[in-house]
Amino acid sequence: MSYRILTLDGGGPWALLEAMVLADLYGSDTPGHDILAEFDLAAGTSAGAIVLGGLIKNLTPAQILDMFVDDTRRGTLFVKVDGLDRLVADLDLGPQYSTQGKLAGLTAMLDDPGLAPPTPATVDGQARPLALSACPMARLPLPLARRGVVPVKVFIPAFDYAQRRAMTFRSYAGLATAVTEPQASTAPLAEVINASSTAPVAFFDEPARCDGRLYWDGGVTGCNNPVMLAVMEALAQPGGDTDLKILSLGSGTTRHAPVTSTSQPPDELAEPVGMRGTLGDLSLLAQTTLDDPPDTASLEAHILTQRLAGRDPAAPGGLVRLNVSVQPVLDSGVWKAPPGLADGRFVQVAALPADAVAPAQIALIQQLGRDWMAGDVPNQPLITRLPQLDCVLGDGTYAEAKARWVALTQE
Repeated sequence: MSYRILTLDGGGPWALLEAMVLADLYGSDTPGHDILAEFDLAAGTSAGAIVLGGLIKNLTPAQILDMFVDDTRRGTLFVKVDGLDRLVADLDLGPQYSTQGKLAGLTAMLDDPGLAPPTPATVDGQARPLALSACPMARLPLPLARRGVVPVKVFIPAFDYAQRRAMTFRSYAGLATAVTEPQASTAPLAEVINASSTAPVAFFDEPARCDGRLYWDGGVTGCNNPVMLAVMEALAQPGGDTDLKILSLGSGTTRHAPVTSTSQPPDELAEPVGMRGTLGDLSLLAQTTLDDPPDTASLEAHILTQRLAGRDPAAPGGLVRLNVSVQPVLDSGVWKAPPGLADGRFVQVAALPADAVAPAQIALIQQLGRDWMAGDVPNQPLITRLPQLDCVLGDGTYAEAKARWVALTQE
């Protein structure tokens, strides 16, 4: 039996796209534990850790989607700074959101009995009531993995502020890293998710405190898409399986038409040219740490898993990447917006920030997800050919990727 992995990218409110995919693949009203039980290992970074926390809470995809779509619930996760900090933030000269405010929102979500009844955690070998927010990673109430022998394994990465190293918070024993002990983490779930989802510089006002230490967002580790780290975790397990089936869910990526001597796309579709200046570059750098450029983590994981299984890396394999790609398409030598991004919508969506929290922005992201699923916006390939921006390896449409994942789960 193959070893099945679920990975969830970071991406702020854009992670609502991941909830939409889970709803489409497994049913909008399917309990989170039933979804986790389809896998042996699950990982989430930043907002993906929030989605993963929802699954651990046993929320349905519809309820997880509601965390990002409902104005009130979203406001508990993206809590605006106040006082003088708010004035500075409004001038785009400082962070926008409160780290402590987000922790309070995460705690309320994880402990809310109205969303899902609490599941007793295992303490000293016995099932006892324990607030999920305070539950150590090592004692999480997790369903049995698909092999039915041990609970599904989950991990969440973050960036250790003092050590300047990646930290992996695991629900299981793993290999030690520079700052990670081999045993399962004793850090509480709410603090772990908060640590992984606290983006620096332009976003949150201070590092997150977790288990007595300070952390920035897991995306700072280079694992905003945690798929390659998940492959390493799977292989590091005793008797690590080399037959891996991986569902990698993203929260959107944006590509503009390249400007070259032979390619002169319309201004609204063309890549930006020219300098941004110091403040613009700092903002760009802050957002880049939370991005997942095509052809990196997913491609590396694909190549490795194909070689491990004795298969050709140039052929489709056991990794399926489902991630909307906001990009123009080249049609008979002419750059155009795809149907789902026509009539000026490409400019609107491409301009959305990573922290698109306004109701109108959330509505645009939701519609983008619907258009992507309908085939009117491309899916992110594993390899994108330049300058055409077409799919060389992977799945160019949502339907192709979904069909391939369904087929893999039936093998």
